[in-house]
Amino acid sequence: MTAGLHDAAQYVIWRIVSLVATLLAVSLILFAAVEWLPGDPAQQILGMNATPERLDILREQLNLNDPVPERYGRWLWSTLQGDLGESVRTNQSVRAIIGRPALNTAMLAVTAFAAIAAAALLLAALGGRRDGSRTSTVISVTTLSAVSVPEFIIAGILISIVGLELGWLPAVSLVPSDGTPFSRPEILVLPVISLAIVGGAYGARLIRAAVADAARMPHVQAARLAGLAESRVLLRHLLPSAIPPTVQVLAFMVPFLVGGAVVVERIFAFPGLGSQLVDRIALRDAPVIEAIGLIQAASVIVAFQIADMIGFLASPNRRTAQ
Repeated sequence: MTAGLHDAAQYVIWRIVSLVATLLAVSLILFAAVEWLPGDPAQQILGMNATPERLDILREQLNLNDPVPERYGRWLWSTLQGDLGESVRTNQSVRAIIGRPALNTAMLAVTAFAAIAAAALLLAALGGRRDGSRTSTVISVTTLSAVSVPEFIIAGILISIVGLELGWLPAVSLVPSDGTPFSRPEILVLPVISLAIVGGAYGARLIRAAVADAARMPHVQAARLAGLAESRVLLRHLLPSAIPPTVQVLAFMVPFLVGGAVVVERIFAFPGLGSQLVDRIALRDAPVIEAIGLIQAASVIVAFQIADMIGFLASPNRRTAQ
């Protein structure tokens, strides 16, 4: 028992160190990518009012004349202290700019993730416990059809039929200026369904394979031969064996939500981080782009690290290769 706890603690510590190292590497890549965006930030900010003298003054104010490594170090140190800087366009605090959009996106993502996880787990359990059955075949065909249709097409169909033709739900997801998306939960329904159909189907297909593999394990077959109720076999023997691959699949839903939210937010005019990112890229507002990119990357990295730790702790026989 002591050795097992020591191994688990060592694994968790290694994962935390790996998390920090990965975040540092991503921050460097992100900063470099923003630096390589085409165009001169000073020229874009001044526009028609640009003159050589004004350009020199503005580049000096924005520290654009400093070496890139020095600017990266200064940005990283400020970020570690919680200072995300100011917009080069409005001189407004980046935290103030992305605060509400981040909250809106978090609420949309958490709601969509819950819907995706529920749909994926239910369909995977129904289709994987009796692989090759009629139910399994129907679920496989249905999920494959759903995965084949991009979320923006599904969103467009939902807007046309449910939002405009039938008028059951808002076609545009406008958040109240003095509230949150949960103040008008109906505005989340169509965006969440758009993400959940594709994400839930994709997750169900992957988890179904893990459940089907677990269903063929000797202890699961022995439980069925012993005459245990199917619900007991499912909950006590089958699903626990599928936990490690399942959490990995659910972790893959986080980058799907990060990318899918950008598309869905634009389609439904939802004021989230995805919409803010697209707008700021067009404005070449580097501090805001870097902050949003770092938040999105950190969400994905943390999700995978947590999934790895849960998978390890749920499988006592698993040992790290590190």
